[in-house]
Amino acid sequence: MKHAILNAAFVAVLLMGGATELLAQGTVRQQGEDVDLGGPGQNSQGTGSQAQEAVDPAQAMRDLVRDISKYARKFNRNFSIVTQGGIELLEKIDAIDTSRRSPAGTYMRTLDGVNIQGLNFHPPVEGKAETVTDKKVRANLVRLADLGKRRGLKIFVTDFGANAKSVQESIKVNQAKGFVTFAAKGAGSNYIFDSIPKFPQRPISENPKNIVGLGGVKNFLYLTDSSQFDRQQDLVLALSNTNFDVIITDVFHKGRRPFVKAAIQGMKFKKLGARRLVFAYMNIGAAESFRYYWKDNWREGSPNFLSGPTPGNPDKYNVQYWQPGWRKIITGNTKSYLYGIVAQGFDGVVLDGLDSYKFFEGG
Repeated sequence: MKHAILNAAFVAVLLMGGATELLAQGTVRQQGEDVDLGGPGQNSQGTGSQAQEAVDPAQAMRDLVRDISKYARKFNRNFSIVTQGGIELLEKIDAIDTSRRSPAGTYMRTLDGVNIQGLNFHPPVEGKAETVTDKKVRANLVRLADLGKRRGLKIFVTDFGANAKSVQESIKVNQAKGFVTFAAKGAGSNYIFDSIPKFPQRPISENPKNIVGLGGVKNFLYLTDSSQFDRQQDLVLALSNTNFDVIITDVFHKGRRPFVKAAIQGMKFKKLGARRLVFAYMNIGAAESFRYYWKDNWREGSPNFLSGPTPGNPDKYNVQYWQPGWRKIITGNTKSYLYGIVAQGFDGVVLDGLDSYKFFEGG
């Protein structure tokens, strides 16, 4: 019952906040049929290993991101698509000779940027003070980041510094590579970003210019948990006292009610008065039981796209993201998650959960 109430509230707020003007543009085409591997009218899930063999998990994820990009830009041609995780998707592996790799050019043309978490410093692990990323892991991540950068993608890095020294080191090495960095000092291993960092006190490469696209971005703030702020306007007020070029936040305040359009609009201005970009966070590779779309009777295997819970987080379930049922939730009509984000007035979206393709590859 509570999820039905949340769903109704989400739709109602969006309609009051500007979704009507989007509807006026015409009927939205149903998305996702091109990945219904069973063909029209058939269940693409299949049974057992038969369904698994029918799907290329990596390509299915690229296809979903591509369709998200195409759909959002029907309403806002300047809408930005940034992915988080799944950086290996920037390359395609030869089906016969797995040592051969080539750039996934079509896929990269649907993107504007990539956010790499833990490029130089990974999240703290309980009982260990060291957060320096393994050299081999880092080398591969940098190689892929450079590939994306050469193809015109903006490279964002979220590093997890254990202290002020590691934060400064993160800033130094990322700036040397031309990457935009956010140093998440003190952030926990569960990726909880619920405050505005106090160090550095001012954004890295503080920028007085208006930001109308990712080309001019020099810094960003990752703040996807607004539970420390009682009201939406409290968060807006706190952000208006900063000069970050990009704000990444959740669609819902405290995970409950969607931010109203006025709140999103208020986040779009720096303390200096210049314009900045505000991006929404959205997980496309996992269903989360606290989200508006979740139904009380959902369980593993029902609906058919819902797989098992992710390790260490019983509130998050892997999904067969190529299934029409999940794709309909994410994109495809005026009740979808993505449509709501566009209607709320966000400038772009950060797509998380791309790494889930490895779960279905057995990696």
